[in-house]
Amino acid sequence: MTKNEAMKRINDRLGKPTLTDKNTHFASVASYGTDEGWWLKIPFLTFKQELHFILNNEKTKSFQHLKIGANQILSPGMKFRSTGGAADAFMSASAPKRLIDLLDGGSKYNFTKHFINDYRY
Repeated sequence: MTKNEAMKRINDRLGKPTLTDKNTHFASVASYGTDEGWWLKIPFLTFKQELHFILNNEKTKSFQHLKIGANQILSPGMKFRSTGGAADAFMSASAPKRLIDLLDGGSKYNFTKHFINDYRY
């Protein structure tokens, strides 16, 4: 699944072009130590707008759609580990229903409240 294919599926389901290249971050499962999961690197300034995340898993042939509303996270620098003016987050694919940032130096932010839907392909 590519970012554009996933955005099209979600936008078709929503009935309008809500997800764009500018407001959507796409991540496929990658290794982190002995774990596998999704890496997100989100510029702090983008938290002022509505953000969408597509968490793709080729092994399970599925992806998840998450949405964070504009200004819903007011101080992302306090919630996430910071590198280069961006928030770094890692969520384990071994527990896809517990979307918690596992990186040291972060606040263990729980993304499950931003979950919208699961998709299979």
